Amino acid sequence: MALRPRPSFNHTLQAQAAAVRAGEISCLQLLEKSLAQIDSCEAEIRGWVVVDREGARAQALQRDVEQAAGMIRGPLHGVPIGVKDIFDVAGLVTGAGAKRWSDRAAVRDADVVAALRAAGAVIVGKTVTTAYAWLDPAVTTNPWDHARTPGGSSSGSAAAVATGMCAGALGSQTGGSLIRPASYCGISSLKPGYGRLSGQGIVPLAPSLDHPGIMAPTVADLTSLWQALTGALEPVGPASHPPRLGRLNGFFTQRAAPVALEALELFLDQVGSQGARVLPVELPEHFDTIPTQFRVILAAEAAAVHAARYGNQRDDYPPLMGRLIDEGNAIPATSYIFARHHQERWKREILRSLEGLDVLVMPSTPDVAPDRSTTGDPSFNSPWSYLGLPALTIPVASSEQGLPLGVQLVAAPYGEAALLSAALWCDERLGG
Repeated sequence: MALRPRPSFNHTLQAQAAAVRAGEISCLQLLEKSLAQIDSCEAEIRGWVVVDREGARAQALQRDVEQAAGMIRGPLHGVPIGVKDIFDVAGLVTGAGAKRWSDRAAVRDADVVAALRAAGAVIVGKTVTTAYAWLDPAVTTNPWDHARTPGGSSSGSAAAVATGMCAGALGSQTGGSLIRPASYCGISSLKPGYGRLSGQGIVPLAPSLDHPGIMAPTVADLTSLWQALTGALEPVGPASHPPRLGRLNGFFTQRAAPVALEALELFLDQVGSQGARVLPVELPEHFDTIPTQFRVILAAEAAAVHAARYGNQRDDYPPLMGRLIDEGNAIPATSYIFARHHQERWKREILRSLEGLDVLVMPSTPDVAPDRSTTGDPSFNSPWSYLGLPALTIPVASSEQGLPLGVQLVAAPYGEAALLSAALWCDERLGG
């Protein structure tokens, strides 16, 4: 089959930030362009729970006042950002995709939202999430085919970024909810390692698996968001040497559709021809036990998170979320403890696969986005959530039907900067 070029964007986050700093556009004008794009796309995409027009305008005007006084807050000054509706944004309700999760506005920002504001971001509003950030499909559609899913649970964030309704967005991943929707929508996303970003002010699903993360049109844009969230003084740049890439075999190659493997080979051929070393890597024996133990931890912790509410408000839980909680309530404590020991052992075991390498490489998803009856298969992402390793997706091609395909890179613990550097090096060498 013939692959088509990967998606391209004329609304990158870094370009918007640079235009503001150069005085080519005001923060308010940039926001109005974002709002106009929402007005143009939202009826079909349905990516937003609430667009805080007046609040965002007040923020943009304040950023313009600050810039006129010679103050640029940081790498996101004036840039419109969306926030997944499990993150608290002061003054807005955190609905978590449920019918009646909360009827009160948040009194303070989640830590990661506060960090974006401190770096100059303009918070446009709250983006759609699947209910409680699990697998029951939400209303959002895929920008490349409205009959298909944008992925979940960060559905609205991925679709809003892909259509230029905002320049970047916050999302989260417990199983595959950053990498999968980003890949389906043809954008880039970084799932940092476990605990690298604060979870304060975020509705949990399974606390030992939850990862806040970021989405943007390009890998370069992710570096600006990462700089903002971590307070780094300098942005991440491309690796100074061709990266060493470990091509994972076994679990991933056996489960990937031909079109996903074709996109992976295209990526490896392009970067390999320009100096990257590509080495085959066999996963440790019994890697395929991870999905079962991941599910034990996920279900047990989700049941614990919702224990006080589920019995009294069962009608507020859609079928798949209800099934997950019921499953978690039936898990013995011994099974949960075994799964946590398994998780810790595999966090050590997987490091052998990274020895001598900069990153591991595999398809971001087993296939292109399926129809909207599902949010898609997270099995290529959930192992890295289970193991807490940083992961990133790069769009590399589109299928014959014009559906995006991505490649996923995974790095060692605390390796976000190195992961971004390797991804930048690779991204700069991919064709259009």
